[in-house]
Amino acid sequence: MPNISYVDGVYQNYENSKININDRGYHFGDSVYEVILFNEGIFYDFEGHINRLFGSLNAINIKFHLSKISLKIIISNLIKINRISFGSVYIQVSRGIAERNHSYKGMNIKPLLSIIVNKKLNNINNKLNGVKAITLDDNRWSRPDIKTTQLLPNVLAKTEANKKGAFEGIFIDSDGYVTEGSSSNIWIINYNNEIITRAIDGQILSGITRKTVAQFAKLNGLIVKEEKFKKEELYKSKEVFLTSASSFVTPIIKVDDIEINDGKIGQMSIDLRNLYFSELHNYQ
Repeated sequence: MPNISYVDGVYQNYENSKININDRGYHFGDSVYEVILFNEGIFYDFEGHINRLFGSLNAINIKFHLSKISLKIIISNLIKINRISFGSVYIQVSRGIAERNHSYKGMNIKPLLSIIVNKKLNNINNKLNGVKAITLDDNRWSRPDIKTTQLLPNVLAKTEANKKGAFEGIFIDSDGYVTEGSSSNIWIINYNNEIITRAIDGQILSGITRKTVAQFAKLNGLIVKEEKFKKEELYKSKEVFLTSASSFVTPIIKVDDIEINDGKIGQMSIDLRNLYFSELHNYQ
């Protein structure tokens, strides 16, 4: 059981890990985050996640003082201290501590970094199970491309999905097009074996696992298209799957009341998941 965290420059026990009540991440969700998986010393898509973290910080004008190299040293040390071989790293950077005020103009405050690690069961080689999903109206703010901690619509969507016995909630925009999942990117495979996911158009998060899966698929001669598709196309697809840092490539076998591929896991989804792990380890 991990019990050491990193908060504002200090390694400390979980029970002593406190965030100031005036932290702007607590008051306003004025913070960004990343989640990175690791396995026996190998980080999954580390550079991509860290680059996105710094991109999110830049997008909301948080002036972060640590370099990417320093951040990696802290993370590696935290994993070593907690003696975890397989798990996840949660990184959060808030604008900092200040008297409550909506505007941050003129505030001379230091960003606050907190990191926790969690031990997970290594289920990579376990039997792959398909999951269910539901669709919901996309009611998020207009910048889901920034990975902030303002996740209430995502929390509500995921909870609604779980209440209905589903794993994921899939957002549908006002024009009827699929955007993304509450915590994942959504893909379809059509009957021409084309792998399709929505383009990075400002309406979805630029998923790191999404990018890597697309890259490896193309390198192996598969056709990947980045374009919008409607909910009805989702229902009629040969296969549907999601990607995320924690779920990797996970087949979706039912959306709302519609079974995908007769409720069976598709072979291309399995192949893409295996490809992701094999290629990722080769690139380390």
